[in-house]
Amino acid sequence: MTETLLSISGAYVVVCVLLLSASLFAPLRWWIKAPAIVVASFFFVEEFYASKSLMGWPGTDRLPDRFQLLWTRVVEPDPKLHDAGSIFFWVEEVDENNVPTGVPRSYRLRYTKPLADKSLKARDEIMSGNPQEGTANDVAENNNSSLPMSGNLPNNIDNTNQAQTDTSNYDPAYFKFLTDAQDFNFKPMPTPVLPAKN
Repeated sequence: MTETLLSISGAYVVVCVLLLSASLFAPLRWWIKAPAIVVASFFFVEEFYASKSLMGWPGTDRLPDRFQLLWTRVVEPDPKLHDAGSIFFWVEEVDENNVPTGVPRSYRLRYTKPLADKSLKARDEIMSGNPQEGTANDVAENNNSSLPMSGNLPNNIDNTNQAQTDTSNYDPAYFKFLTDAQDFNFKPMPTPVLPAKN
């Protein structure tokens, strides 16, 4: 995977260098060339950080509708460190026959107290030897409208004795979670559906 990232970054650098070197000799004014160089350099940095998901970092995209929860980890909010808190899932998608398919993946979700309680309960069940199936349902859009897009954190991530905290130093990716809200439920993993015997 590291070789793939290096190849992608190297290809981007080569293309940028060729285009920028060609533009230096193009009959364009300097105030056109200078922004082009800055923009190309900016997108090199953006491409580098966007490729981090290929290196095994937890994804922030939507979870499958049905999955087997392999493990979970809850990181409580910490205002002192400007950490809004996260919940990490390690899941494997489940097909219509209740059989896990594909490759296990790691996901990062925004912290909420109800989801933390659900995931910790599911983790306890896994530790007791009871595999857990998870379902992810889309939250209605009108529920998302009450979530803030700037300023203070949602009330449900604060403890009763903590005041809301300014989020100016929070990870900007946190606010992506607010627009991709899903409701999660966990239950014992159903028995796989086997084909009928002849």
